[in-house]
Amino acid sequence: METKTKKTLLPVQGKILWDVIILSILSVLCFLLPFAHYTYHRVQWTVSGLQFITGTSVQDGEVVIASQWLLIAFIAAAVLSIVFALVFPKIKKIRLAGFLIILGGILELLFSVLFTMQVQYIMADARNAGTSYAAWLLALIAVITIARGFHILYKNKVLSPLDFMIMPGCIYFLINNYFPLVGIFIAFKRVDYSVGIMNSEWVGFSNFTYLFSSSDAWVMTRNTILYNVAFIILGNLLGIIVGIFLSEVFSKKLQKLYQTTILLPQLISIIIVAYIVFAFLSNEAGLINKGILGEGNEINFYNTKIYWPFILTFVNLWKGLGYNSIIYLSAIVSIDKSLYEAAYVDGANRWQQITRITVPLLKPSIITLVTMSIGRIFYSDFGLFYQVPMDSGALYSVTQTIDTYVYRSLLQLNNIAMASAASAYQSVVGFVVVLVANGIVRKIDNENAMF
Repeated sequence: METKTKKTLLPVQGKILWDVIILSILSVLCFLLPFAHYTYHRVQWTVSGLQFITGTSVQDGEVVIASQWLLIAFIAAAVLSIVFALVFPKIKKIRLAGFLIILGGILELLFSVLFTMQVQYIMADARNAGTSYAAWLLALIAVITIARGFHILYKNKVLSPLDFMIMPGCIYFLINNYFPLVGIFIAFKRVDYSVGIMNSEWVGFSNFTYLFSSSDAWVMTRNTILYNVAFIILGNLLGIIVGIFLSEVFSKKLQKLYQTTILLPQLISIIIVAYIVFAFLSNEAGLINKGILGEGNEINFYNTKIYWPFILTFVNLWKGLGYNSIIYLSAIVSIDKSLYEAAYVDGANRWQQITRITVPLLKPSIITLVTMSIGRIFYSDFGLFYQVPMDSGALYSVTQTIDTYVYRSLLQLNNIAMASAASAYQSVVGFVVVLVANGIVRKIDNENAMF
């Protein structure tokens, strides 16, 4: 049986090996083809990737790719592909080869995009300049490499059609959450738009030093943590209570009605929520000022800080209660009904069944949801803290969080480096908090730890 297996695998290995070699050679040859074109003296000129690397004259000016590390990184990827080709015969599991090919294709695609962006930046001032077919061909080869890796995994039954269904979501997370990590270096630069981000001066931790030396760091960190602590405690507590209440409703129609009613605020846009709050708190026509307090007793809510910690907490709980309660309701529904029947036979009342059976069996769900919430304790709902208070400057001391600070630094102060420093601080500390929280859970109850 072993001899037969090896004979059937050898042709497959050889085919994959040649695929990798051909794709790697084609990727390198793309640098000999035109990456950009421009018009000079009414003549169409092209510039290859190799000319950008070694330097060439474009409209009587010398141009060269400033970031040589892009070339080094791409060559490293090509070398890794060659090394992979050499050691491939020793790889016993073809599924490993598929994963490595996908990884190599993703790296190649990333480097090709970065290199093309550099080319476009250099050619920005040239007349009728544009990107030529070599840049697209290089990206296409990277996509084909990734597709070949997935094809290998599918043929070897590592991936199923269901896995391909979730891939768009995974790709979204890669593009939206992981690829931007490359820009973390901006936090360590003093950005000068006249020379570009890549050529701006490195300043080390100066942006972080300035950030923490100002009062903004303390205010935004304090607000972010305290609000999230209140949201985590009250949100999970109310979610458990409402989830238990919903599980006690025996009429299926009423249960669906209550679930839909409670979940509806979760589906409302935060901008609509902001105007609903404004309809209650407005000075001119607000329900509270005009309908409850009456004339002469109005409160200028959008200039009075003392009320907003309670308002924001209430709005957050109102909007998120439906989601939290349904999560806990699904956990309660999965509890074995025979446990309640046995408790009833032993004389336990409904309160005792809830406290002795329901709540203890909800512990894994509670730990998981709380740990995930703690992981985002340095993040905040931007719409809640920016849209709901209507960006009122008088309320900054109680509504300023890390997310709103990043937004204001980036768009209002145009300080991209400071915004990047605040975002990096938010991410690193949040990651550490997740590790600490999970470590504590693992020490107390190893079975319920996330990792």
